[in-house]
Amino acid sequence: MFFNKKIKVAVHDGSFHPDDVFAVVILSLYLKKPLKIFRTRDQNIFDVMDYLLDVGREYNPEQGKFDHHQEGWAEKRENGIPYATSGLVWKEFGEKICGSKEVAEIIDKKVIQAIDAEDNGVDIYERKIIGVSPYCAFDLIDSMNPTYKEKDLDVDKIFDIAVTMVKNIFVREIKKAKDYVESLLKMKEIYNKTEDKRIIILDDQYPAQNFFAEYSEPLLVIKPIFDKKGIWYISVVKVKGEKFKSRMDLPESWAGKDGEELQKITGVPDAIFCHNKRFMASAGSREGAIALAQKAIASYN
Repeated sequence: MFFNKKIKVAVHDGSFHPDDVFAVVILSLYLKKPLKIFRTRDQNIFDVMDYLLDVGREYNPEQGKFDHHQEGWAEKRENGIPYATSGLVWKEFGEKICGSKEVAEIIDKKVIQAIDAEDNGVDIYERKIIGVSPYCAFDLIDSMNPTYKEKDLDVDKIFDIAVTMVKNIFVREIKKAKDYVESLLKMKEIYNKTEDKRIIILDDQYPAQNFFAEYSEPLLVIKPIFDKKGIWYISVVKVKGEKFKSRMDLPESWAGKDGEELQKITGVPDAIFCHNKRFMASAGSREGAIALAQKAIASYN
């Protein structure tokens, strides 16, 4: 019975946010034991908890205390983003959960830092269109909080639902980060063996986009798409640090063309499709994709 004893964890009551939800998820992944969550601000309850998350006004990892609301809080990363509770818990347990410092750092940058920034009132996004903002973790979690018309809803039960949802997402993010790190050596090996480094041909569906932006030569990446058997994609390499800006575009005459029309324009008999924005195209074989890539490079030059 001792081993089935639930770990007692306190978080604040009222509306919940990504910070406290993610902190609970991270702790549960680390402990791998059932958690008994107390959503409260009662100091008497705090005194008998195993962990305090986002409450208690104290940061002491050795005592299981992770809060960032105390006066004079100044814990922050080298890039200036201050730690909130999710970041503090991830800092303590992330590498142990992932089994890798590299994977833990990827998760911190991709997921945790934006949550910490939002919770500490630090704006990290430049809004280029007035009135339009990214839909972030805060928006997703806040959508689950009751509206002013839903006063009869049990917020504690909804919090549990949010934790379950986030845990499923977070486990997937860790899996993707682990697989990405594993793919880096394989992509580097392929890059080193490639003679004409303008066109990189991969043998698997590696997450290549950001990786090859680190090198100066690659313009196009070819890889198989296994959920569409026999289809090979050509993707343009983005400018380093840019989300949409490409080093080159596919030929203008290909834009939005597919099937026989694209085959006639390119002379590639199994050409399938070229996106209207000219950042990707596809063919029905590896050879077809290579032929398209070579023609695109020749047109670009």
